[in-house]
Amino acid sequence: MANISPKLFQKAIQQGLKAALFTTSTAAIMLSSSGALGVAAGVISTNNAAFNDLAVANNWNEITARGVANGTPAGGPQDNGAFTYGGDHTITADEAGRIITAINVAGTTPVGLNITQNTVVGSIVTGGNLLPVTITAGKSLTLNGTNAVAANHGFDAPADNYTGLGNITLGGANAAL
Repeated sequence: MANISPKLFQKAIQQGLKAALFTTSTAAIMLSSSGALGVAAGVISTNNAAFNDLAVANNWNEITARGVANGTPAGGPQDNGAFTYGGDHTITADEAGRIITAINVAGTTPVGLNITQNTVVGSIVTGGNLLPVTITAGKSLTLNGTNAVAANHGFDAPADNYTGLGNITLGGANAAL
């Protein structure tokens, strides 16, 4: 067996531990942001809100796996994210081409969803209340769900479930569903 100095051995162990810690930290960040650790991947409205709202506007919060606001301000829903109506609010879809996997309106009487930019929604789920939608002239709402939403968004939703979709108002020429 080779004779290794204690300092060299200690240095090799420290470098190995650093690499392991870096790898573990990176994996934890990746899992956390994916929602795999129970951290929700969606947001919940706390006021009337818009997709382009920044966290400083305090109209959105991060959402817990139980579907409630955790008190941490968040920006509006991102592409391939989901959101929950946290009260009787009006939400404005004002980000062009935004893809929302699901919208949850359970437990609220939502005032409405205003489509002011072309938007895709995968599912709209409810516990009984319906979401009225108004589509601005020249804009469209596309209903196209390809992926189910897991409970880490605060709720479960199968793909292409529109049981929460209420009345649709076409707001002028070329508004489309």
